[in-house]
Amino acid sequence: MSRVILGLGATISSTDVAVIDSNSEALGVPRLVLMENAGRSVAEVVAERLRPGAHVLVYAGPGGNGGDGLVAARHLAFRGYRVTVVLASRPESLRGMETRSMYEALEAMDYSVEVEVVRDPCRFVPPEADAVIDALLGVGLRGAPRSPYRELIEAINASSTSLRVAVDVPSGLNADTGETPGAHVKADVTVTFHKPKPGLLRRPDVVGELIVAPIGVPPEAEMYYGPGDVEHRVPRRGWETRKGKAGRVLVIGGSEHYIGAPILAAMAAEAGGVDLVFLASNRATIEAAMSKRPTLVPVKLEDPYLAPHHIDRLRPYIMRVDAIAIGMGLGVKPETGRALALVLDEARRHQKPVVVDADGLKLLHMVGLDRLQGVLAVLTPHDGEFEKLFGKKPSPVTCMPERIQDAAEAATAAYGSVVLLKGPVDVIASPTRARLNKTGAPSMSAGGTGDILAGLVAAMLAKKLDPFDAAGIAAYVNGAAGSLAYSEKGDAATALDVLEKIPLVLHEPASFAKEAVLYRRLPLRSTCRA
Repeated sequence: MSRVILGLGATISSTDVAVIDSNSEALGVPRLVLMENAGRSVAEVVAERLRPGAHVLVYAGPGGNGGDGLVAARHLAFRGYRVTVVLASRPESLRGMETRSMYEALEAMDYSVEVEVVRDPCRFVPPEADAVIDALLGVGLRGAPRSPYRELIEAINASSTSLRVAVDVPSGLNADTGETPGAHVKADVTVTFHKPKPGLLRRPDVVGELIVAPIGVPPEAEMYYGPGDVEHRVPRRGWETRKGKAGRVLVIGGSEHYIGAPILAAMAAEAGGVDLVFLASNRATIEAAMSKRPTLVPVKLEDPYLAPHHIDRLRPYIMRVDAIAIGMGLGVKPETGRALALVLDEARRHQKPVVVDADGLKLLHMVGLDRLQGVLAVLTPHDGEFEKLFGKKPSPVTCMPERIQDAAEAATAAYGSVVLLKGPVDVIASPTRARLNKTGAPSMSAGGTGDILAGLVAAMLAKKLDPFDAAGIAAYVNGAAGSLAYSEKGDAATALDVLEKIPLVLHEPASFAKEAVLYRRLPLRSTCRA
């Protein structure tokens, strides 16, 4: 049995860092607190190596990395060190409320800290010091550093000090890849925060001694999907975006007796911000969809149910789109199961990710999980569908560790598919990794919210998110929209009310973070197995 990691993993990328900061803020731990803890950690590392009275030179950039350096300067001054801060930019150019706040505190320390602003890097002559702290550039760097950072990095490397301490990452080092395309600090010690970044582990020649300092990030900032995941993982349209670049989705669903489900999924995919949504269904469903949503592109199937011979009609659309959602309202006729198998075959052949939902999960049980081999798939079962598809009932939410393991084992059985196990708390699992989603509301037991979730997952897949994050972010957005709808209409909130709130959550996730979660504590540490 493989060990399932709950959260983001042993290392974190530069995107993960931004996500964690935003999610921590939503959980009540402000970035200012994280910055304070980070800077204090750097000061403690310096204090372990030098006696009070030593001269410490802090090079600070305008962003969050510079803010960490300013905090370190303040703490070192309090401990009795002589501190000089070299600002790479004018104080009015400092970015972010947190960095500006830390500078304001330092500016008032006119007796214990000397501040120098670099106005001409070519003429800058750094003073001699016993230690140099590099807080110029952080994890967001891409490419080679430009002036004045290039010259300041060269000054750090040329200094005669025996202690160069890098804040989070040495300036000039790509935190994700370890590449150094230009000037870069050669540190004796690197104090990185929360968890190592992959690039640090690849370049000990640049990093020196690596110290990982905790800064008070709540584990839940990684465990639960939050506004940071939406803000930093979902791509935004730019002015240069043309039609189709934001993604195309094909929704395959509906039958003689189930018309609304695929329409809701298609509308949710549109609300998820893709450019084009194709709806493949029977005549009655298409007519209803066109009267409701003329922006959908109809793909009319002449029979009341999806059948194997429809694959010729569907193939050009499968080839054209970026993601497929299948199953909503399909019914469970044997010939529809054979059609599902053919769609999965085409998805495998053309490497198109697929969301299998609702009746699609029942049909998948009929045709066999082996049809998923080689398919980039997300499965979205509730407890009953999970039991039918995988042959065992999942552990209840009150036994969360076991429920997570159940979902991960199901993902393994489904040939590495991502399993989104729906419930009061959603579990998003791959064979080795899991995260949770806590957003939602009691009214989301109403019909249609699962169809909306499937459409949202397809939208995220079409935007090129990996299946794991596509499932988790869709669950977060769907649940957050449900919470907003519930706050207005209570138990009377319907799937259409949820649909209406999706663009709000996607556009300003942080603004609705508090409303997105109906606060409830979960016994995640409890266990139900001996």
